[in-house]
Amino acid sequence: MTFDYQATAGRPWDQPFQPPGEPAAAARPRMRFLPSHLIDDCKTFRDACALAWKHRAFAGQTEAYLASVCGLTQQHVSDYFRPDERDEKGRKRRQLPADKVGIVQQQLGNCAIAQWLARDMAVRLVEEFFAMEQSR
Repeated sequence: MTFDYQATAGRPWDQPFQPPGEPAAAARPRMRFLPSHLIDDCKTFRDACALAWKHRAFAGQTEAYLASVCGLTQQHVSDYFRPDERDEKGRKRRQLPADKVGIVQQQLGNCAIAQWLARDMAVRLVEEFFAMEQSR
Protein backbone atom coordinates (compact mmCIF):
# COMPACT_ATOMS: atom_id res chain seq x y z
CA MET A 1 0.00 0.00 0.00
CA THR A 2 1.36 3.41 -0.91
CA PHE A 3 0.59 6.75 0.66
CA ASP A 4 -0.97 9.41 -1.53
CA TYR A 5 1.14 12.47 -0.71
CA GLN A 6 -1.03 14.68 -2.91
CA ALA A 7 -4.19 13.94 -0.90
CA THR A 8 -3.33 16.56 1.72
CA ALA A 9 -2.12 19.13 -0.80
CA GLY A 10 -5.53 20.81 -1.14
CA ARG A 11 -6.11 21.12 2.62
CA PRO A 12 -5.06 24.40 4.29
CA TRP A 13 -2.16 23.88 6.71
CA ASP A 14 -3.90 25.74 9.50
CA GLN A 15 -6.85 23.32 9.54
CA PRO A 16 -6.44 20.11 11.54
CA PHE A 17 -7.03 16.87 9.68
CA GLN A 18 -10.46 15.32 10.09
CA PRO A 19 -10.05 11.52 10.21
CA PRO A 20 -12.83 9.56 8.52
CA GLY A 21 -15.53 8.44 10.92
CA GLU A 22 -14.69 11.11 13.50
CA PRO A 23 -17.16 13.83 14.57
CA ALA A 24 -17.07 17.14 12.76
CA ALA A 25 -14.40 19.65 13.78
CA ALA A 26 -16.98 21.88 15.48
CA ALA A 27 -18.15 18.97 17.68
CA ARG A 28 -14.62 17.89 18.57
CA PRO A 29 -13.00 19.48 21.60
CA ARG A 30 -10.34 22.08 20.97
CA MET A 31 -6.71 21.45 21.78
CA ARG A 32 -6.55 20.33 25.35
CA PHE A 33 -4.23 21.47 28.09
CA LEU A 34 -2.37 18.80 29.99
CA PRO A 35 -2.27 18.79 33.80
CA SER A 36 0.40 21.07 35.25
CA HIS A 37 2.12 18.25 37.14
CA LEU A 38 2.94 16.57 33.80
CA ILE A 39 4.35 19.82 32.41
CA ASP A 40 6.35 20.39 35.62
CA ASP A 41 8.00 16.99 35.16
CA CYS A 42 9.42 18.11 31.80
CA LYS A 43 12.94 19.44 32.21
CA THR A 44 13.71 20.15 28.54
CA PHE A 45 11.98 21.05 25.28
CA ARG A 46 12.61 17.47 24.17
CA ASP A 47 10.70 16.15 27.21
CA ALA A 48 7.77 18.42 26.34
CA CYS A 49 7.72 17.13 22.75
CA ALA A 50 7.79 13.52 23.95
CA LEU A 51 4.93 14.29 26.37
CA ALA A 52 2.88 15.87 23.56
CA TRP A 53 3.38 12.78 21.39
CA LYS A 54 2.50 10.44 24.24
CA HIS A 55 -0.79 12.29 24.88
CA ARG A 56 -1.83 12.80 21.24
CA ALA A 57 -5.57 12.87 20.58
CA PHE A 58 -5.51 10.01 18.06
CA ALA A 59 -3.42 7.15 19.42
CA GLY A 60 -3.24 5.56 15.97
CA GLN A 61 -1.59 8.61 14.41
CA THR A 62 1.80 7.69 12.98
CA GLU A 63 4.97 9.73 12.69
CA ALA A 64 4.83 9.35 8.90
CA TYR A 65 1.32 10.82 8.80
CA LEU A 66 2.30 13.70 11.09
CA ALA A 67 5.24 14.47 8.81
CA SER A 68 3.05 14.53 5.71
CA VAL A 69 0.38 16.89 7.09
CA CYS A 70 2.78 19.21 8.93
CA GLY A 71 5.40 19.60 6.21
CA LEU A 72 8.12 17.87 8.24
CA THR A 73 10.88 15.63 6.92
CA GLN A 74 9.62 12.12 7.60
CA GLN A 75 13.04 10.74 8.49
CA HIS A 76 13.52 13.40 11.17
CA VAL A 77 10.17 13.05 12.96
CA SER A 78 11.30 10.03 14.97
CA ASP A 79 14.06 12.20 16.45
CA TYR A 80 11.68 14.99 17.49
CA PHE A 81 9.60 12.90 19.89
CA ARG A 82 12.22 10.71 21.58
CA PRO A 83 12.92 11.59 25.22
CA ASP A 84 16.64 10.74 25.07
CA GLU A 85 18.89 13.43 23.65
CA ARG A 86 21.30 11.03 21.96
CA ASP A 87 20.70 7.97 19.81
CA GLU A 88 22.27 4.55 20.36
CA LYS A 89 25.41 5.63 18.47
CA GLY A 90 25.87 8.74 20.62
CA ARG A 91 24.75 11.25 17.99
CA LYS A 92 22.64 14.20 19.09
CA ARG A 93 18.99 13.95 17.98
CA ARG A 94 17.26 16.72 16.02
CA GLN A 95 14.73 19.01 17.72
CA LEU A 96 11.31 20.02 16.44
CA PRO A 97 11.69 23.27 14.44
CA ALA A 98 10.15 26.27 16.20
CA ASP A 99 8.08 27.28 13.17
CA LYS A 100 6.33 23.89 13.19
CA VAL A 101 5.28 23.84 16.87
CA GLY A 102 1.83 25.32 16.19
CA ILE A 103 0.78 22.96 13.40
CA VAL A 104 2.22 19.94 15.24
CA GLN A 105 0.22 20.83 18.36
CA GLN A 106 -2.96 21.13 16.28
CA GLN A 107 -2.41 17.71 14.81
CA LEU A 108 -1.51 16.12 18.15
CA GLY A 109 -4.52 17.75 19.81
CA ASN A 110 -2.77 19.11 22.90
CA CYS A 111 -0.84 22.19 24.02
CA ALA A 112 1.94 20.44 25.95
CA ILE A 113 4.77 22.12 24.03
CA ALA A 114 3.30 25.62 24.36
CA GLN A 115 2.55 25.01 28.03
CA TRP A 116 6.17 24.04 28.65
CA LEU A 117 7.47 27.01 26.65
CA ALA A 118 5.23 29.41 28.59
CA ARG A 119 6.34 27.97 31.92
CA ASP A 120 10.00 28.03 30.90
CA MET A 121 9.74 31.64 29.70
CA ALA A 122 8.00 32.72 32.90
CA VAL A 123 10.76 31.13 34.97
CA ARG A 124 13.41 32.91 32.93
CA LEU A 125 11.64 36.26 33.19
CA VAL A 126 11.34 35.90 36.96
CA GLU A 127 15.05 34.99 37.22
CA GLU A 128 15.97 38.01 35.09
CA PHE A 129 13.76 40.28 37.21
CA PHE A 130 15.41 39.11 40.46
CA ALA A 131 18.86 39.48 38.93
CA MET A 132 18.07 43.08 37.96
CA GLU A 133 16.68 43.81 41.42
CA GLN A 134 19.83 42.46 43.08
CA SER A 135 22.08 44.54 40.83
CA ARG A 136 20.43 47.79 41.95
